[in-house]
Amino acid sequence: MLTLKSVDSQAKIFSQLPVHSYINPDIFEIEKKAIFDKYPKYLGHRLMAAEHGNYQVLDALNQSAVLVNNHGKINVLSNICRHRQALMLENKGSTSHVVCPLHRWTYSLDGKLEGAPYFKENPCLNLKSFPVEEIHGLIFKQTQKQPSKNMKDAMAFKQLNQLLNFESYKLHSIKIDHYNFNWKTFIEVYLEDYHVWAFHPGLNNIVNCDDLTWEFKSFSSIQKVPFREKDHSQSTPIYDHWKSKINEQSTDSKPPFGAIWLTIYPFFMIEWYPNVIVVSHLIPDDADHCRNIIEFYYPEETILFDQDYIAAQQAAYNETALEDKIICEKMHEGRRLLFKNKQEDMGPYHEPLEDGLKHFHQWYQTEMSSYL
Repeated sequence: MLTLKSVDSQAKIFSQLPVHSYINPDIFEIEKKAIFDKYPKYLGHRLMAAEHGNYQVLDALNQSAVLVNNHGKINVLSNICRHRQALMLENKGSTSHVVCPLHRWTYSLDGKLEGAPYFKENPCLNLKSFPVEEIHGLIFKQTQKQPSKNMKDAMAFKQLNQLLNFESYKLHSIKIDHYNFNWKTFIEVYLEDYHVWAFHPGLNNIVNCDDLTWEFKSFSSIQKVPFREKDHSQSTPIYDHWKSKINEQSTDSKPPFGAIWLTIYPFFMIEWYPNVIVVSHLIPDDADHCRNIIEFYYPEETILFDQDYIAAQQAAYNETALEDKIICEKMHEGRRLLFKNKQEDMGPYHEPLEDGLKHFHQWYQTEMSSYL
């Protein structure tokens, strides 16, 4: 059972961020150099293109690139034709070649230009190929400033060894949520469980944050909360329905956990719930806007035979996402007003429910320190 620490312990707020960090566009520009450009960017999972010839246009790169399976090798190629710079592929599908619809320039699945109609000689303008690193099927765009091997380190939690295996899972769907608040506000809400009992009655009937545990690495953390077997006094119909579906699939034993949340700073997240893996990554657009690209993966058996479970799980997930959006909007608006009035304010951390928030703030301060 969680207990409150002393008042002195709760008052440790040295790593809190000033309100201008969330509002000032100049800070956002500094973040691009200090943080965004240093860390590998998540692009997608190889299950997006599971078979030879499968492709997925990448929203992570604003559809300017496509993830392609070329005989088992995952390539990430430019989706912009070298002739007249037109976008070529859309959404997802299967193809033997990448073909521009305007003039039929044709590229192989490794980006080589193989055909340019009516040109006497091949112009030899191949598609740009992005250097990527694959970790547990997760595809990251490499950066010279932060070797992607550090992403392996960030995931190297013992209890994730088996959970990172997507072998029996299939990609079901992808959605994008657009938000009108600073990206850090989203990550902060994701990294604290103090609000769950107050703002997530449905989620609170699935997970028991009284027994929350944390693990930390230099730029990552995991939160683990057990499954709440006994119904809580407060819940929602949507979560009650999903909980009934969970219990139907867990007749022999209770689920091993209610939820596990992995966060790799600055933007990457994986969530595990009973019979679902949710992979998401946040994309900051400016100081006041960001978007979250969310991928839902389920066991193949669930996709084939239990669409009701998928519908119930996604309805519950969306309910919590909407509640989190409201929290973030209220925080961003309050900070905006403080910034406008040239005022400053910050509150204490709750231990342990906000330990992840504190860890994120300390990481952020370290990354930004040499630029401010």
